[in-house]
Amino acid sequence: MKKRLLDANLLKKYNQDLVYNYAEYPTKDNWDYEFKSNDYKNALDKWLNKNNEEPILFYVHTPFCEQLCYFCLCSKDITKNYENVKTYLYKYLFKEMDLLFNFLKEKKIKLNVREIYLGGGSPTYYKPEEFKALVDKMKSCFDFSKVGDFSIEIDPRRVDEERLLFYHQVGVNRLSFGVQDFDETVQKRINRVQPPELFDKLLTKKVRNLYKTFNFDLLVGLPGQTNESVEKTMEKVVELQPTQIQPMLLHYKPFVRKYQIKMLRDGPLPDFFDRKKLFDITKEKLSNAGYKRAGFESYVLPGDPIDNAMKNKKALYNALGVQKGAAINFVSVGSSAQQSLGEDYYAQNYYTIGTYKKLLDEDKFPIFRGIKLNDDDKIRRYTIGLIRTYFSLDFSDVEKKYNIDFNKYFSKELNFLSEYIKDGLVELSKDSIKVTDLGVNFAPQIANVFDKYNPPNHNFESRLDQIKKVAVHPS
Repeated sequence: MKKRLLDANLLKKYNQDLVYNYAEYPTKDNWDYEFKSNDYKNALDKWLNKNNEEPILFYVHTPFCEQLCYFCLCSKDITKNYENVKTYLYKYLFKEMDLLFNFLKEKKIKLNVREIYLGGGSPTYYKPEEFKALVDKMKSCFDFSKVGDFSIEIDPRRVDEERLLFYHQVGVNRLSFGVQDFDETVQKRINRVQPPELFDKLLTKKVRNLYKTFNFDLLVGLPGQTNESVEKTMEKVVELQPTQIQPMLLHYKPFVRKYQIKMLRDGPLPDFFDRKKLFDITKEKLSNAGYKRAGFESYVLPGDPIDNAMKNKKALYNALGVQKGAAINFVSVGSSAQQSLGEDYYAQNYYTIGTYKKLLDEDKFPIFRGIKLNDDDKIRRYTIGLIRTYFSLDFSDVEKKYNIDFNKYFSKELNFLSEYIKDGLVELSKDSIKVTDLGVNFAPQIANVFDKYNPPNHNFESRLDQIKKVAVHPS
């Protein structure tokens, strides 16, 4: 009981509405909404002329799905009209690619694309003819022989073994499956029914021989999840043996996506304490099965490329999860697609397809917002990234990279960590920060201490009063 009460008190004390998870820094709400097409062109020109050999991840966003999943916060368009999908691809996505690569050609710049990632929505919406047309279009834009990882997000309800074999024929070598949960009750509540047997039919010997790396996306905190149901889901996941697993906490934001309320028709979501327990079960099941933690919300089998990247501190948490290699530099096309130009710039396309199309019709890049990072942004981004990904930070790493005295530069932030230290979440020495096993549950909150734009707003005294009441009258 004391252990349960301690965890509950800490969760009450430190839990706050972090609607961002530090996939980028500064977070999107702090980007410049006056940053538009010409600013993006200037950013590309300046950054690529300075870093023309940098490896690039090329991301393509397809916003279409046939059915709405109630948990989803992605930018998407629910449609069964395939002509809409074809129009988006041939008339607009290809036009954006032409704008991009014609501009780069004018500037005598070639993108050094080393990775490709197709996301959505669902890129599996494309029929083979359109999918091959997309691959051929990319081949006409950059040197395909240099591409290493070519990943695609998979809606398992819309593919079969033949389709997965086709993807490999045209160059795909990594799959990322949207699993979420294997419990039928949970699946019905989130409007995404996909029996576990479906994956037995998809992950055949032929498919496994071709795809040495494949990922499962899971969600923790879904309606109807119980300790027992999550245990069974994880047992099935371990049986299927994906090389990478990303169990992410559900983000419930009905003020952004009103339909998320539909998940609550048959009962509430797990509360913040229950979510922690569900995540602990997930962690325990995966750890016992030999998976290694890679960042806050990722697990990999030993020897996996991300495991090796973690060992060499070459991994990075970003909008695509824990990535490696070219993940820090990605150029993107498609509605809502985000660009990350090294340490220098962020930019993002318009979410709404109508506005996206309108700007392309005007021969403009469909940029919604962006930002040029200043020196302080870069230092804090690097610091937050190390904490968020590795749960530790050697001051010398930051000092060597940016020529600062870490203790002086972050004196205010280090003082603020005293409360976290007292509660056993952080260990602080004169030259390092280490997040404890307990503190890992609060990694985003600890990273938040170093956020200049959205600093912590804990009023610890008032929270402690609430904790004392809970201690006297535990629910």
